[in-house]
Amino acid sequence: MLYKFILSTSFAFLMGFFSCSANAATEPKQRLSDATSDTKTYQVRAPDIHFDTLRDPFASYLLTVALRGKQLLEAQQSQLANREREALEVFDLSTLSLVGIFKMGDKRVAMIQDSQGKGYTVTQGNYMGKNNGKIERIDDDTVYLVESLLDSKGLVVKEPTTLTIKEVNDSTR
Repeated sequence: MLYKFILSTSFAFLMGFFSCSANAATEPKQRLSDATSDTKTYQVRAPDIHFDTLRDPFASYLLTVALRGKQLLEAQQSQLANREREALEVFDLSTLSLVGIFKMGDKRVAMIQDSQGKGYTVTQGNYMGKNNGKIERIDDDTVYLVESLLDSKGLVVKEPTTLTIKEVNDSTR
């Protein structure tokens, strides 16, 4: 009988212990879920990353800058592409020479000669040279142009350039 009493009391004790521990086991889970819900409210959303604008860490920086400048120049040239290209835009400015300047009505006209000896007439607003050189003004002996060139950073800059009449002095006479 003593055996049955010990068994029943130990069984009752164990049942009470397991029922308390079952409540204790659910309580930390509830606390854990409350803690995670609190942390979710304070989470910060990561910024959007645009991978097409990121620089490749293994690519040369100088090459990247040169490509960016080339793209800017191509974009500028595409903006100018909606106008008709002029005959002198296929020549480099160093191969062209200013032969003469005269007045036609109220505006000045310049005579330009290419390296093969062919002559062209240009006025203010015309384009010449490979770098989209636009004629800004024409003086008595100078043609003033503004060219679009790439600087060392790869950006497009406007650079003024001039063509002047080269006088030939013949000292043998």
